[in-house]
Amino acid sequence: MARSPSSVSSSFAMKSHALRKFAVIVLAMVGIAAGAFVLVKQSPRTAHQNGPSSYAELMALPERELANVDIARMNLLCAEGLPGAENLDVKQCLAVLDQWAEVVRQAERKYLPQFHRNPARYDNSLAKFKAVNLALTLKQDLGCDYNKELVTSGVMADIRSTQFFRDSSDVFLHGFIEKRKGSCASLPVLMVAIGRRCGYPLYLATSKGHLFCRWDAGSERFNIETAIEGVDSKPDSYYHRWPYPFDDEELTTEKYLKSLSPSEEFGVFAQVRAACLEETRRLKEATQAYEAARRSFPESKYVKAYLNNVRGNN
Repeated sequence: MARSPSSVSSSFAMKSHALRKFAVIVLAMVGIAAGAFVLVKQSPRTAHQNGPSSYAELMALPERELANVDIARMNLLCAEGLPGAENLDVKQCLAVLDQWAEVVRQAERKYLPQFHRNPARYDNSLAKFKAVNLALTLKQDLGCDYNKELVTSGVMADIRSTQFFRDSSDVFLHGFIEKRKGSCASLPVLMVAIGRRCGYPLYLATSKGHLFCRWDAGSERFNIETAIEGVDSKPDSYYHRWPYPFDDEELTTEKYLKSLSPSEEFGVFAQVRAACLEETRRLKEATQAYEAARRSFPESKYVKAYLNNVRGNN
């Protein structure tokens, strides 16, 4: 699919109205970052080929070894055994993601002359061109986008409900492999998984009730928002108010707007897994998943509340 001039605005990305409502990941997803970290350097095309083969093996890994686990593998293993993941084949999913990464690389080569002809469209940043190309290739060329039925169905009307997590394919990566649809719980993960395969310094970050991705190369850092029609870059100040406002205390205790470490990425996926299990009343398993999340988020008042809630109902 050709990129029309209107696909990318002069301020980084295609501008369009945002969806009016978005998924609330475990009511208020928490981003915890203990400090600066560096992902273990591996070949972006081979790093994902080794690692745990089951959720139990993933859970048994020491925290320091999570840095060696591909984010896509980690996410897919956290969906193991959940409703909507009955046909999950992690190896096959990873192979598809490898193919999609090659599509992104081909598109980058194809559209690179556009950047050189008009770099101001991307704020004179090759990194922003790559981020836009990644998002638009996934969304326009490969058809991976937000499942708008989640908005129209009303499952997100009650922030306290876990109905949104009834089908794991809406909140984990395998949903894109199976039906090309996902949510703000999975679309940023897809961006990061494919981007890292292309060698991009992409990370997950959270605000209250939302997950997004970030290009963080140290010398250049910007957010990438894909839970809209197209792609855009929003400043951190935007997420102080959207999709739910949070105060300075929550910014400190929940560590919002931080680039997540591998351990914290796992903690996010464990929270999503726990919510899926809670929705189907598998409370013992939900308790175990929330306990795993709390090990990554020890100061989070929200994870503590979710854990206490399922313990009380168990």
